[in-house]
Amino acid sequence: MNSPSLPLPAVPICHVAYARYPADPRIRKEVETLRDAGFSVDVLSLGSTKESPREVRSGVFVRRLPFQVQRGSRGRYAYQYAMFVFLTAANVLLAQLRRRYRVIHVHSLPDFLVFAALPCRVLGARLILDLHESMPEIYRARFPRRGGSLLERLAVFGQRVSCAFANLIVTVNPEIAGILESRGVPAERVIIIENSPDWSPAMAVPSGVKGPDESHQIIILGGLNSERDIPVVIQAAHIMRSGPRIQWRIIGPGEAVYVRALRDSVHAFGLDGIVSIEEEVSAEMARSLLPKTIVGVVSYQLNPLTQIATPNKAYEYAVAGKAMVVADLKGLRTLLGDAPLYYRPGDSQDLAQKIGFLVENSSERERRGQAARQQIDGHRWDIMAKRLVAAYRECLSNQDMQPEKDVTRRSTEERSGGPLDGR
Repeated sequence: MNSPSLPLPAVPICHVAYARYPADPRIRKEVETLRDAGFSVDVLSLGSTKESPREVRSGVFVRRLPFQVQRGSRGRYAYQYAMFVFLTAANVLLAQLRRRYRVIHVHSLPDFLVFAALPCRVLGARLILDLHESMPEIYRARFPRRGGSLLERLAVFGQRVSCAFANLIVTVNPEIAGILESRGVPAERVIIIENSPDWSPAMAVPSGVKGPDESHQIIILGGLNSERDIPVVIQAAHIMRSGPRIQWRIIGPGEAVYVRALRDSVHAFGLDGIVSIEEEVSAEMARSLLPKTIVGVVSYQLNPLTQIATPNKAYEYAVAGKAMVVADLKGLRTLLGDAPLYYRPGDSQDLAQKIGFLVENSSERERRGQAARQQIDGHRWDIMAKRLVAAYRECLSNQDMQPEKDVTRRSTEERSGGPLDGR
């Protein structure tokens, strides 16, 4: 990992997340960057049956709340969010009285989790709200038939109020930053920390690596949920079964009912032994699997949430120099430019055709893989890490929390997805 070598006092800070740690790569990267910069970092996160409720992990104290989540109705989401906010408020206040945190860094979703840190702010902590996604757009994606509803308006209002309450807002890309500005959040209070990987591209190997049975591999890693549109990938595998031999490995966490439905679909298409739906692997294992894929595939449905998404895997495939086939969505086009081939979301025939073209054309794979690596160069994690540490320095030194000019998202170049540090 390339960490910024900036001396900082070992001040106590706390990251709070409605997510698992260290499974969430964004939180892990930010936490480890700040740890390496000299901060004393605690993490308060969701629990897991496979992880200890408390542990010191690589110099970071992690406390996991006895709470697990699952997708469901609006009522289910509301209940889970409310319970987690309540548990977080109690735990972070007790920790604040002992540790005297200088900064509480709250990862959304939900946006209003930041209010769990209200007592900590009263006691002198600065609050950073880290928007991994935009909550109103998530609502529109989950409940498309309820556009303009009271709950959607409340989601927009909640986002505005949460951002106003925080001292500083961090988000993942120019699309979400632009949405925040359109909703009244001052641009100078928003910085962008992108989802680029914190490992070196030296781990990449030639994209033509084959499995033990001399078939190519397409390895897709990430959360298994409806937005990822995995059924279209399975349909593409079915269309391509008479072409080059390909072993499809779809790997990641997902709710049991959804994963079972995916496996049933694989069986229904007669793809057993060709397509496997596999459980989540560690970050280290995922990193070793990534170079083995002949083509990187980033599949998504088309909805308000995915239009502004820039997932970790898009960065990782690019850093590893992989040619990609990517859903044709605004956020991904802004990030990747002309480097990948784009397919129409939901169109398995188009997806299969684009994958097949790259599998059968090694020179085109090489060209597009190099183009992807060049395109992502201005978005490297070492740039993001320095920006994050600079923002924290401002949190500690400037009472009104105005970030330094070089860490803000103000320029036209940043809006267009170009290099964000004037490189």
